[in-house]
Amino acid sequence: MLINDIQTFINIDVNIIIILLGILIYILKQYNIKIITNVLITAFILAIFDVYLKSILLFDQKDDYYIFIINNIITILVINLFVYLINGMYEKITFERFFYLAFACFFYELIVFKLYNYNNMCNQKLRTMTKTIMRLATVYILSNYLLDAKFDKDWFDISTAGLLNFSLYNLIFE
Repeated sequence: MLINDIQTFINIDVNIIIILLGILIYILKQYNIKIITNVLITAFILAIFDVYLKSILLFDQKDDYYIFIINNIITILVINLFVYLINGMYEKITFERFFYLAFACFFYELIVFKLYNYNNMCNQKLRTMTKTIMRLATVYILSNYLLDAKFDKDWFDISTAGLLNFSLYNLIFE
């Protein structure tokens, strides 16, 4: 779990890390620094998801590929829900948007992942990071396209924050 790795690295209680992230987000939102704030919001949500929600929301995964896909869809939907809530983007919380996010995640896992051969890349960290970037880029771009929504600055900030956080996690902790 990401937050446990961070806790081990800096030796601070998990709950304190989450509180500090929340305070930092509150302070930065005052200065309207969107890209940095969105990176911290995504890190905050990942920490909450990792510590409190993962064990409640995700299915036990033995070796079932479809359970893996369902867990990825749940993870993407929950993280995006919290991003929209914390950013006050209540108009983006619609069934249609979340259906397209789920469809884009499903599309990636069943088609893009199968077509792109990650095994020929140079090392495990780069393969893992590439899979993460491809998954999130596919989900963000395809779901936004299906919604016929604008690829505007808000979309870019939130998408980039997600890509940066997951890539950073893959780079440092895996």
